[in-house]
Amino acid sequence: MNVLLVQQDEGVRAYHIPLYPIGLSYIAAALSAHNVRIFNPNSFQYPASLEELKKEIVRFNPDIVGLSIRNLDTTQRHDLHIQYKTVGPTIAAIRQTCPPAKIVVGGSGFSLYAREIMDRNPEIDFGVFLEGDESIVELLDNLDRPETVKGIFYRSAGAAQAVFTGARPTPDFSKIPMPRRDPSVIDMKEYIGDYYNILGVQSKRGCVFKCTYCSYPFLNNDNIRLRPPIEVVDEIEHMITNYGLQSFAFVDSVFNIPERHAKEICNEILRRGLKVKWGAWLSPKMLTVDLVLLMREAGCVHTGFSPDAVTDEGLKYLQKGITYKEVKNSIEVMRKVKGVVATYNFFCAYPGMDMRAVLRTIYLYFKIPLAIFARASVGLGWIRIEPHTAVYDTALKEGLITEGMDMLPEKEEDLSKLFYVPKRLWYATIVFDAMAIIADGFIKPVGRAAFRIVNRLKGRRAHV
Repeated sequence: MNVLLVQQDEGVRAYHIPLYPIGLSYIAAALSAHNVRIFNPNSFQYPASLEELKKEIVRFNPDIVGLSIRNLDTTQRHDLHIQYKTVGPTIAAIRQTCPPAKIVVGGSGFSLYAREIMDRNPEIDFGVFLEGDESIVELLDNLDRPETVKGIFYRSAGAAQAVFTGARPTPDFSKIPMPRRDPSVIDMKEYIGDYYNILGVQSKRGCVFKCTYCSYPFLNNDNIRLRPPIEVVDEIEHMITNYGLQSFAFVDSVFNIPERHAKEICNEILRRGLKVKWGAWLSPKMLTVDLVLLMREAGCVHTGFSPDAVTDEGLKYLQKGITYKEVKNSIEVMRKVKGVVATYNFFCAYPGMDMRAVLRTIYLYFKIPLAIFARASVGLGWIRIEPHTAVYDTALKEGLITEGMDMLPEKEEDLSKLFYVPKRLWYATIVFDAMAIIADGFIKPVGRAAFRIVNRLKGRRAHV
């Protein structure tokens, strides 16, 4: 069968180069018995991208169109935008252009609100719940008997709602084939360049941490499933050799847990003499200078940390699995390892936050960029309340949301009500809202300018 895999249109363009659709590349690999193509509408401006999608459908004449719903909204209280609003028009464009094609949806955004999305979009024929590497293959082999495939939503004659076939075991990630990136499936030229955060490589699925606000444990399980380091580096080398890969990002929830796995990947990159730049998200837990030095030697240029809270009490409320001492240690580690950029993210409000935490958050907001001079930045955000999380239950108890409240809004004003902003932290709201205005208007532009100046001076010194 001809299978066209379509990445969700984000509506807004956060990057002038679209993010690489790694999830669809894994699905393409799973569907190796079929004729598969990937279409990323984010290469075009919305809504003109819908016309480009229609052209691709006419050219390819698919029997199946798979739509990956990745993001539902920006999750940023100061940047409200609902990306889910593009889903309806995309489905309509598919159905209008190729009425006989079966429409299958999946992706992390879909799985969070599978029932709601199936109910709101009756044009969807099938929904793939959670990781679809195995279920999509079985579904395409059993389109006339979807009830036999676990992990699937389907339409049944006479049923008022889509029928769910029940959960299926989580796939063994070590046995899933390398994502397909060959020219017959997707044009890689658009994603190859100096931007470390455009193209992703996945070395594991799952996360051992159980952060109270995070939906990852629901989506990917809390059991880490590792890819053999040799296979991870095989994928990197394949892209360097065949596509001229220059930069990428490890898209694991946390790259350095377990540390042994991270070190084996770095050592394998070095053993093969691969020259490539990359970034990764790290946990402050037991972070060492030795590990970050090894990462730097293997090509790491950027790290991201998400401690979120700044006191042991706050970290415990959020179930981060780390201590404030480890957060401070990570700052010291990154200060010592030159040449690697670090970003830190903290929440402006969370259960258990008090005045001491507010003041310490402000302190770290300014201290970290100074301690890791010209190589660090700090982001402040608010918890977007999502289902299948402990914060959702807390928000219900505190009256911030109510039973039956629409958690998948289609208007920005409704989205603004879905952030954890308790009345008892009214003073924190005022302080951090003011800081956001100052940061966007002054601190960030000055910081970026200083960063460019320092790097230019370093470049000049290197050529003297």
